Amino acid sequence: MATGVSVYVRRPRDLGLLIRERRLLLGWSQRDLAMRSGVGRQWLVDLEKGKAAAPLHLLIQTLDALGLVIRIFDDTPARLPMSRLVDSGPEAGPGAARDRIVRWRPRVTAPFDVPARQIAAGQAEPRHRAQDQGAGLTYEPTDFESLGETITKDKLYQPEYRAVIERMVTHVIRSEGPVFDELVARRIARVHGLARATGKLLQITRDVTDPVFARSSEDNRSIVWPGADSQKLVPFRDASKEVRDHPDVPLVELASLAASFLAAGHTISKTAELMSRRMGLKRMAENTRSRFEAAAELARSLGADQ
Repeated sequence: MATGVSVYVRRPRDLGLLIRERRLLLGWSQRDLAMRSGVGRQWLVDLEKGKAAAPLHLLIQTLDALGLVIRIFDDTPARLPMSRLVDSGPEAGPGAARDRIVRWRPRVTAPFDVPARQIAAGQAEPRHRAQDQGAGLTYEPTDFESLGETITKDKLYQPEYRAVIERMVTHVIRSEGPVFDELVARRIARVHGLARATGKLLQITRDVTDPVFARSSEDNRSIVWPGADSQKLVPFRDASKEVRDHPDVPLVELASLAASFLAAGHTISKTAELMSRRMGLKRMAENTRSRFEAAAELARSLGADQ
């Protein structure tokens, strides 16, 4: 594992202090960190004070935005076998968060630039490994309840509601990205009880994401990425047609599915047919075949079928 400075966290206050000092080291306000992490600002305020009963997934999102990871090690005298799997790091005393704060600082070039994730040498980032080929991965639509926001349909387009929309959009991208921006807008529309996303809501979504997230394009559609790297394949995530239909799966994700069939020795044409079955299509339209074949060609060109 990567070498780093260890911090003992034995109380919520220790963790809150670590997060606060890290944030200040980076020159971020609480609003900046809340936006980057996709969490509510008040939740973050309470977390820094050691008051929050922090859901683990929100805590991990916040630490990730700060370039930090959780490392668990055996602190018992017996040093149980689990300690072989993790790096215990140098010892520190209880409550030493202030003195032992991690000193790595990610590159920041804009107020909301997403810091690059730090991956240990020799380790792959599970979320974006093309070799995973989607085995066992499931596409989950965003759960907005974890944000703790009050959803108010009547305020959707009002200026004072923009901060809520910003947090919701960020939450969708962190949960579902890479994702087409119109799908992000649809998620926001549906949680507000709307059947579809209006052009105005789509524009608001783009206004929110443009300064913050990396983008790529596919056939005049815009894909928003949760991290800085928008030029690589990502694992395929299974979903029912009702949750996410095949046109809403980015080509870079379809290519990972195609790679698994190509690696088994299938041709480009046969791979498209197998992808169609995997997607639950009764028949494959010509434009769908062309897109699936394009995904297979992309996988082959990047060597993901090996």
